[in-house]
Amino acid sequence: MMRPLRALLAPGLLLAGAALARAQGTTGGVLLEIPATARSMALGGASAALLGDAGSVFGNPAGLAPIKGTALSVSYERYLVDSWLASAALAVRISKFDLGFGIHVLDFGSDSAYVPDPAFGGDRGLATGATIGAYDALGVGTLTYRHGLLSAGVSLKALQEHVGTGGAPSDNASAFGADVGIAAAFFDIAALGVVVQNLGGAVHGGSAARAPLPRAVRVGFTINFIDPQGTARLLATTEWVGPSAGDDYWIFGFEGGVVSGGAGLLGRLGVLTGRGASALRSPVFGGGLVFHNLRLDYAYQGVDVLGDGMHRVTVGWVW
Repeated sequence: MMRPLRALLAPGLLLAGAALARAQGTTGGVLLEIPATARSMALGGASAALLGDAGSVFGNPAGLAPIKGTALSVSYERYLVDSWLASAALAVRISKFDLGFGIHVLDFGSDSAYVPDPAFGGDRGLATGATIGAYDALGVGTLTYRHGLLSAGVSLKALQEHVGTGGAPSDNASAFGADVGIAAAFFDIAALGVVVQNLGGAVHGGSAARAPLPRAVRVGFTINFIDPQGTARLLATTEWVGPSAGDDYWIFGFEGGVVSGGAGLLGRLGVLTGRGASALRSPVFGGGLVFHNLRLDYAYQGVDVLGDGMHRVTVGWVW
């Protein structure tokens, strides 16, 4: 049996993707560095000072504090080649506390394993009869406390990375970590957030070398230039990111639109500056539809690898 070059590349891409998730540069767990919601993605990956969203379980746990009842969000993205990315988050207010739960999955898909066929110059191959697949999965639990304008939260994380080929033993790696964050919300006008992400040990297990989690400090500030209780909306957020491995960089995000009678349309733009070499392009674009308690968000980011782009959709509900 023969297949074109893409079929030969698929298993390699699975392994390469899993390897990236295990060690990008000097750190592991690349899933921990991917924005989990379309709104965060469209704002350049900002998360430290975006409050009142169930997706805060993945960014700054203190951001759950403004949620007064229950919030839910579900995201999906068709990732590079045939892989996909999905997340789900739930937050519930109990007295002065907010409890949050989240899951984030990057599935590299699966395909038949092929070996090059020299008779065709290596651009076709022969099936080995085995199937190769890989995925990364992250589970998060969050507890947030609010007192007045101030809030503090902690998220506990469990990361699992998997590569499997046919009946051979799976190559699995795992890690445990935590995020610790604080936030101050100045009514509906502005918010300040600080979070230390991915405290903990290294990604370890399987045949890969131990790689530390991608620890980072994020300091963000968000301001509404127009009262969000009115019809027009105009918000800006800026965030400084200090990763443990790599250069510091800045994120600038802008959101504006019109909401009237509980329904409206928003546009978003995210810009990253000062970041080192990256496959992700800047700026990032997106938007959102608001219909009373329902939120539908979209984000697009170009990717230099394969000349492709990433499209993220998030559905959220607050009640």
